[in-house]
Amino acid sequence: MSEFQVFSGKIYKVGVIRYVDVPADISRAWGEKAAHVPVRGEVEGVPLRTTLVSRGRGGYRMAIHSDIRKKLKVDTGAVVEIALQRDEESREPALPPALALALALRQSPKAQAEFRRMTTALRRQVVRYLTAVKQQATLERRVAKFTRRLEQMSRDRAKKKS
Repeated sequence: MSEFQVFSGKIYKVGVIRYVDVPADISRAWGEKAAHVPVRGEVEGVPLRTTLVSRGRGGYRMAIHSDIRKKLKVDTGAVVEIALQRDEESREPALPPALALALALRQSPKAQAEFRRMTTALRRQVVRYLTAVKQQATLERRVAKFTRRLEQMSRDRAKKKS
């Protein structure tokens, strides 16, 4: 793991989201020119795991989630101390056995490819939706429907290319 970078920043609002800009020297230190940089750390002692987003010209900004703002009782205009380090751990969602089994049993490389094309965040949301059930039958129905949808997306993508 990389070492922590500590800085203070003023919270500002863009639309409904509150951000803090990451200082230029820290942005340059991580400067791989990626649109997103996964990080973990603390805001005023409250732990967080988030992703820095590009603000242009090699700089990054970090969203301050509402749960953190509420715990700290801070909002736009407040200055907060932040300690961050790059998060090297995988953010891949753990596939439930039923989904992994369905994708494998159907032997659908197209469905698997479509699932892999999704962003990690979207894959996590999909897995959360599929597994937020009380009964196994509901899970199986959702997995079957999702797999069919992925296969359809693959066919649609192939039609667009031709």
